[in-house]
Amino acid sequence: MKKSIFYIVVFISSWCFAQEDVQILSEIDTTQIRIGEQFEYTITVDKTSDVVFPKLEALGGLEVVSESKIDTLVSSLVKKYQLTGFDSGSFYIPKQQVFLESKAYFTDSLLVNVATVAVDTLKQKPFPIKPIIDEPVIFDDYRPYFIWLYVLLSVLVLVTAIYFILKKYYGDDSANKKEQIPPYQEAVEKFASLEEKQLWQNNKTKEYYIELTEILRVYIGREVKIQTLEATSDELIRLISNKNKEKEIGIDPSEIKTLAAFLKHADFVKFAKLRPLADEIENDRATAANIVEALQPVLKKYKQANLLIDDEYSRYVKAEAALTPSEKRKRTLSYLGMFVLVIAALSFGTFQVLKLMKMGAASISQIEIPELGTNEVWEKQSFGTPALTLHAPVSIPLRTNEVPQHIQTVLSSLGVYEYNHPQGLSKINITTLSYAGINAQIEQVMENTIKGMQQQPNVEDFEYERQPANLKNGMQGVYLSGNLKESGVEKEFKVIGFTHENLVWQVITICNEDEDEIKTMLGTLIDSINIEIE
Repeated sequence: MKKSIFYIVVFISSWCFAQEDVQILSEIDTTQIRIGEQFEYTITVDKTSDVVFPKLEALGGLEVVSESKIDTLVSSLVKKYQLTGFDSGSFYIPKQQVFLESKAYFTDSLLVNVATVAVDTLKQKPFPIKPIIDEPVIFDDYRPYFIWLYVLLSVLVLVTAIYFILKKYYGDDSANKKEQIPPYQEAVEKFASLEEKQLWQNNKTKEYYIELTEILRVYIGREVKIQTLEATSDELIRLISNKNKEKEIGIDPSEIKTLAAFLKHADFVKFAKLRPLADEIENDRATAANIVEALQPVLKKYKQANLLIDDEYSRYVKAEAALTPSEKRKRTLSYLGMFVLVIAALSFGTFQVLKLMKMGAASISQIEIPELGTNEVWEKQSFGTPALTLHAPVSIPLRTNEVPQHIQTVLSSLGVYEYNHPQGLSKINITTLSYAGINAQIEQVMENTIKGMQQQPNVEDFEYERQPANLKNGMQGVYLSGNLKESGVEKEFKVIGFTHENLVWQVITICNEDEDEIKTMLGTLIDSINIEIE
């Protein structure tokens, strides 16, 4: 019962009438304005600390233009607001709620008359039409473009992957015929083609030797698997010699010496501007062809022996050669299917993330109540009018619905519901109320609740964070979650509050930090909150 009284005091401690020693003055600098004119509304409080001025809302036909910073005088605080009206008629500035030391005080209501402005349309020319003011661009404005961009990129990636897969396994191999020609056959064909060009006969000796040495280099590079085109002549000879020893290829050292002499003589022609005679050119051409003919049987024998080695590459080559066209098609289709599944999963995940971003990370919506491995029966319960509903595994009874006498002019209704765990492991408090003649301010309500909880005896290490709360029906509120230590016991608490006009609903849950199952149940309870407003 003491805890019930605590929550009542927390919730309504700031809704008392002003004491005699507190003076709050509200005034306006004029009671008559024309449409569009501005006037000043001033609130003066004869205190200089712990004062919270109102944020003007629900002014009817009046609007707030601006508000100034709080002016501090010798023994009072002054807050000024600039107001205006765009509809003719008489409008009241309703009573405003000013909080002083966590207690609520109310200003007087003031009447303002807004008169129309007589305009002679015959003498006064109309003003030109003003251009439309663009709203600031936000991320949501570009969200559809990002979604379509993602879809387009996914389609392009999918089409590209299909193209390369089909090209690899089913494409025309005519473009790769050159690479598939054996090195020896390619060298022979290039020798014949070089002779047909008749380069040295047309005084292009240097170009002739460049192509001649390139034919030899390409042949050796493809057969021995070394980089020959980028190497100098001396580097090439060292590479061949080392490869011959390491891999035991079997090339005769005399052939390597012949190759070295040929390359050296060719370098003189290419770089030292040596001009050989016709007989020397023919002899170099024959030497290049003889080197190829001498190396061919040796390298052929080496490759045949090397294919018998059971290394990873050889196994891959053999496995590829053993696959039938049907098996290759099945493999291609399986790869394609896996790729499509990956794209579909990424697309689904992206749309879900965008959906969650749109809903808001802190949104509170109705969910299906999960089974928590307990024997309790979850039931839908209602509190107040209009009703706040939620699902809970325990009954949350009404503790009091009587409005204390000293605040009956402030509150028209009050309901406090509370459940306490038998072992004190958790508690649930639900409060519903309605103001008398004024609109509720959720920020002030939540601030008073937090202050009341902090001021409780034996409470320390109090910390919390604030987030917006949105119900599925669009109602907005405030969600506070945090931790505290009470009598040395660490606890987790959550406070959720909503307001609508003069109505207030608030739910508070507290449980021990180490009670994971209870915390899960309370989280489910909070997620099921809804307010049924017609």
